[in-house]
Amino acid sequence: MAKFPSSARVVIIGQGGIVGASVAHHLIERGWEGIVGVDKSAIPTDIGSTAHASDFCYATSHDHMACYTTMYSIDFFEKMGHYSRVGGLEVARVGDDERMEELKRKVGSARAFGTNAYLISPKEAKEKFPLLEEDMIQGAMWDPDAGLVIPRSQTAVGELVKNAEATGKLQAFANTPVTGLDIENGRIKGVEKRAEATSRLRPWSFARDSGAG
Repeated sequence: MAKFPSSARVVIIGQGGIVGASVAHHLIERGWEGIVGVDKSAIPTDIGSTAHASDFCYATSHDHMACYTTMYSIDFFEKMGHYSRVGGLEVARVGDDERMEELKRKVGSARAFGTNAYLISPKEAKEKFPLLEEDMIQGAMWDPDAGLVIPRSQTAVGELVKNAEATGKLQAFANTPVTGLDIENGRIKGVEKRAEATSRLRPWSFARDSGAG
């Protein structure tokens, strides 16, 4: 096992999750180096949100940033070979006019924010999902970009971390819980982990500059 460094340009806490793995990937893509990633569990993690995620991506939202990040993620995972565009369906029952109006608003937001969702008829909805009872719904929203990260987001994490480590710019340490933060003048300057075979804390320090390396 590699020796723990005493300093780092950046420390990623939660390296075993999809967010931590993606942060390392994108930092390296932008020229950063001297990155240390730690996780209190395995890498990829076997606990936390990534391990328990449904791996379902749905692009429609009333929030521009949510739409942008989801569409970016879909494209990102697809280029990795880890995405299946199965499509997503939301329906409004007969008599639930408020729900139908909400679907119309969601489509309006989706189209304004660059996604591809649109309204479909009950007949079209049943063609896409035969188990539906056509006479029970008044309309539906179809998102052709919705899909699943395959086979699991944990698989994508493992691949991202492995590729990042191969560049020599990331050192990743599993089963390494962070026990404290070194804060100076309101800024985080380091993180602490339990030293081997003792209960004392060993600090890691951040480099003071913030530019890409």
